[in-house]
Amino acid sequence: MGAKNNVLVVDDDRKVARQVQTHLEKLGYEVSTVADARAAMDKVQASEPDLVVLDINFPESETEEPSIDGIELLRKLRESTKARVLMLSATKVSAVKVMALSMGADDYVSKPFDVEELGARVGAILRRDNNETLEKKTLEFKHIKLDPSERRVWKDGELVELTKLQFEMLYTLARRPDHVFTREKLLELAWEGDNCIGPKVVDVHIGHIRKKIEEDPGQPRLIVTVRSVGYRFQDSPV
Repeated sequence: MGAKNNVLVVDDDRKVARQVQTHLEKLGYEVSTVADARAAMDKVQASEPDLVVLDINFPESETEEPSIDGIELLRKLRESTKARVLMLSATKVSAVKVMALSMGADDYVSKPFDVEELGARVGAILRRDNNETLEKKTLEFKHIKLDPSERRVWKDGELVELTKLQFEMLYTLARRPDHVFTREKLLELAWEGDNCIGPKVVDVHIGHIRKKIEEDPGQPRLIVTVRSVGYRFQDSPV
């Protein structure tokens, strides 16, 4: 594995946190745990981890400061760090899952979970992150430029902020301009075969991407909807 990847586990359930820590350490990761969102932000700022395993729900704050749940912490992490985020949740509500993924979570695991599956998902996220820059090249078009090494996107020379999954979807489309991708195929390629989420997530992310790169998101010219099929990217190559 070379240098050990650093994983931060954020969960107020000490038994779960210890279980995850023990298993991930056996797999060769450096693992630390915290029990609440504020401690997590302090830890991230002090030493940015490669991946955060984050529970969605935390108990109400016992101080006068308002409590921060996992979704709010996810938003803060996406604004301040490049660390990957794997969400944990006991809820069965699919809308919560879609929201977490739409906000930039790299994966989502429902409680109760098998630690071996969790370890496999952690490994998949980190391998994908470590290997993708070796396989991908910068793409340049008349309006859009994508740099996979930094996951940066420029629209007409101006930097655009995308979440990891949004970047992967846009990059997947841009690698084959004018090719029509079904929602299922786009999801498969952007997530490297992970079928734990549904095609509905694709529409959510495409909507977010359009707001950031289209002159008029209501009349998109770069990411075009192909009715009853999916999407295609169109821009002139440099």
